[in-house]
Amino acid sequence: MSDKPYRIGGGAAFFIDSALAVPQLLGAGVDAIMLDFLAEGAMGLLGRMKQADPTSGFTSDFMDVHIGPHLTQIAETGTKIIANAGGVNPDGLATLLRARIAELGLSLKVASISGDDLMHRLADFADTRDMFTGATFPAEGVTSANAYLGAFPIAHALGQGADIVITGRVVDSALTLGPLIHHFGWGPDDLDLLAAGT
Repeated sequence: MSDKPYRIGGGAAFFIDSALAVPQLLGAGVDAIMLDFLAEGAMGLLGRMKQADPTSGFTSDFMDVHIGPHLTQIAETGTKIIANAGGVNPDGLATLLRARIAELGLSLKVASISGDDLMHRLADFADTRDMFTGATFPAEGVTSANAYLGAFPIAHALGQGADIVITGRVVDSALTLGPLIHHFGWGPDDLDLLAAGT
């Protein structure tokens, strides 16, 4: 467990956010940068993208604007990157990112966290009703169905040596809480610390 301060910068709060934050934060020497690209509407959009092209379903701005142009500096600074940019296809984005890293001759390690996608379980929700209207779960036209994962998978990935962690749907606070759990060595029973980190 470390008692050294750990500085996390917010690099994005939506997938069309400004491109200025990441280079500024890298220049400021933060320990980690989190990027939160997803909202419920974005999940539906990314789900439709993946239905049209199974290799898509993630936020392309992550590669083209926010992180891709700065991979060399990320490697030089050792700054950890945690992002839910994987949308409904975190493995697809991780594969693309690893290829770009290899092209640049860098040794950054990329982790992909999945398990939030519930599209294969839609039949399990057939009897589920909307809590306000009582409407039944739609029988067709569903573009995404996701559970919110927490911070411990992110902490585990960092503990395995990941430099960049790509997730699908996680709770927003997990993007910062995960690196705090890893850095400070918090466990699932450290409720006050987890609440403080959140």
